[in-house]
Amino acid sequence: MTAKDITDARVSLQLYPGYTETDTQIFAEFINPERKAQPGFLVDFLGSRIRTTSVWKEARTLDGQLIDIPVPADFHSEAIEWIGLLKSVRGATDQYVAMELGAGFGPWAVAGGVAARLRGIKDIRLCAVEGDAEHFQFLRQHFVDNDFEPDRHLLLHAAVGMNAGVAQWPIIDDLPASESWGSRLIGNNGDSVGQRSRRTKEIEVIPVLDLVIREPCWDLIHIDVQGDEVDICRSCIDELNARVRWIIVGTHSRKIEGDLLELMCHAGWLLEHEKPVKFSFVPNSMKLEEMTTVDGTQVWRNPRFVYNLDCLTSFSHDITSSTHEFRMRVGASYTIEINVKNTGTEPWVGRAQITPINASYRWLDTSGNVLPFEGSRTTLNNSLIRPGENIPLKLQVVAPPSLGLYTLCVSMVQEGVAWFCDQGAKPLLLQVIVS
Repeated sequence: MTAKDITDARVSLQLYPGYTETDTQIFAEFINPERKAQPGFLVDFLGSRIRTTSVWKEARTLDGQLIDIPVPADFHSEAIEWIGLLKSVRGATDQYVAMELGAGFGPWAVAGGVAARLRGIKDIRLCAVEGDAEHFQFLRQHFVDNDFEPDRHLLLHAAVGMNAGVAQWPIIDDLPASESWGSRLIGNNGDSVGQRSRRTKEIEVIPVLDLVIREPCWDLIHIDVQGDEVDICRSCIDELNARVRWIIVGTHSRKIEGDLLELMCHAGWLLEHEKPVKFSFVPNSMKLEEMTTVDGTQVWRNPRFVYNLDCLTSFSHDITSSTHEFRMRVGASYTIEINVKNTGTEPWVGRAQITPINASYRWLDTSGNVLPFEGSRTTLNNSLIRPGENIPLKLQVVAPPSLGLYTLCVSMVQEGVAWFCDQGAKPLLLQVIVS
């Protein structure tokens, strides 16, 4: 089996990939040209080394190979998850701080650290929490294999929950650790899908809030705890709002996805990417998770943080109107219908972030001088306008306070960043007589 065989086998998953072709361009920013194949390891596009003894049988067939960019997928995940991770790294500056809950062998914590290192970031602080004892040893080894000294980071053999305490963790006797993934805490009624285990052991449960407040700012928290994701996020939502830039969640049922959407949307987060679980309906199932055949992913961005990723680099638009000239009375209001097209390479985010994209206007006198006041803002009807998309808007215009001939200059503006027309975009210019 080759990497291409595994990728081809996952093509059928891409009916709804959760990302666009433009999104995949981010991979080119992170390809490590110095990566080298090494026996005993899988080496991904970043240069991360994954020890083959830590992965399952099918993945071990890739021993000694270089793994290409994961579009549509690689041996352990789909592109949507990778895109979310790389966006969290691209937005980092002089440090990168990330946490992986339900870490397994720690693929996302380490990949984020390696990607940050490729960007020249030296201050890298990683946290990973894993409940399975053998997987925790895989985790520590994965850090070592990628030149991250485990004791310089926060690696915890524990489970995460809403409250501190102890719980039962399943012991799998009939499978090696490399073939046994997706374990979860055992309650009185079994785990989150109702399964029981013949043998368990006691394990510490660490409140997720205690972990989140360890850092003033997290670039990324990756959560894949096999069913408790919503309760975990809800238990510390205020601190997530205040401290976390990106959250990636592995989802395990349509209900979990809906509950997360409600929680995070009401908390003001932006759903950057999502792909729902794939499931096969099973009548009389006790738990919805029992129907899931392929897990889903949600990638959330916190608009409270303004950093490089929020600031556009492509200020390009096309604004048209059926109105070309008109008359107004001094101080009067007038409504102009315009059509705006995003002709740039980046999506426009509206009122949901600190630096939203709005439509506005300026007045120019007969000498081309800008009058010393700006027009009111017209917000986007949609929260997200992708490249190539059009949107109709109704622009409310207030006339200047003096009689005369003026030019109305209509442009998009990213608040706190720049007017599009000041960055080279062609504004809509209309002649107006104020009487």
